[in-house]
Amino acid sequence: MKRTGFVLSGLAAIVAGCSHSGATRSFEVLDASAEPLRTKFNAANGKVRVLMLVSPT
Repeated sequence: MKRTGFVLSGLAAIVAGCSHSGATRSFEVLDASAEPLRTKFNAANGKVRVLMLVSPT
């Protein structure tokens, strides 16, 4: 019984985290040098940074 409650709590947290908050997102197209990304990444020194490369294939 405890395990079922734990799983349901986890699923509820995931669903709540995936809800649409109405925030707008912006995307930048990078050239081969990726200089704007490098500049923003280096400017956030001392903060947690996550870089994700996503491919449709």
